[in-house]
Amino acid sequence: MMIAMIELFKLDPALKGIRALNSILIKAPIKWLVMSLLLALVSTPAMAADDVLDRLRSFTMDLKSFTADFEQSLYNSDAELVKNDVGELILKRPGRFIWRYAGADGQEFISDGKSIWMFDKELDQVTVNALDDRLGGTPLVLLMGGVPLEDQFNVTTLGESDGIDWVELIPKDNSTDFESLFIGLNANGLSAMELRDNLGQATQIQFSNLKTDIPLDDKQFNFVAPKGVDVIGEPVQ
Repeated sequence: MMIAMIELFKLDPALKGIRALNSILIKAPIKWLVMSLLLALVSTPAMAADDVLDRLRSFTMDLKSFTADFEQSLYNSDAELVKNDVGELILKRPGRFIWRYAGADGQEFISDGKSIWMFDKELDQVTVNALDDRLGGTPLVLLMGGVPLEDQFNVTTLGESDGIDWVELIPKDNSTDFESLFIGLNANGLSAMELRDNLGQATQIQFSNLKTDIPLDDKQFNFVAPKGVDVIGEPVQ
């Protein structure tokens, strides 16, 4: 789950029009991308593409904090739904976040900017690792911010569908476990993400109730393991 989580971060959706777009993305990605790029070349003004990229850069570089609810769906290579989860995301840059799945046994991922804790309630186990450079070139870079996207990804605008502007990110590091990441932006900011891994699976995340640049106390990102829970690893001091 640690790998899946970082690769999600390393990451559509129920809104009208987006699910249809996702179906196309999963079942015929090459055809869709070629058609989108051709349409963008003949019908999308360069100024519009620049505006989308400016909004994406603003999200990754200028935004200080945000909270959102999410719905996460995993599809296999045949576009069949494998798993669906909901939860909440709380993020404060640089480096602090809480990714919490709903439910009594829902897993939690917490970072204080130095270490990341993975709390598996079902196993009564916490694993802690350093939040280090190994996360470079993953979708987590997008959410964590502070690093120009062009340093880590080849960035291409794909045009608009039902009020969602789509951007494709291809990692420059060929050793990553995912091949592409799609970002959807609407008038409110981040709307959706889709991660394609090297096995042909797609992890889709729809965001809602997005609140940006709100005050967040650093203390809520300091994880304390509940009594009786096994802790594996040591946090960075």
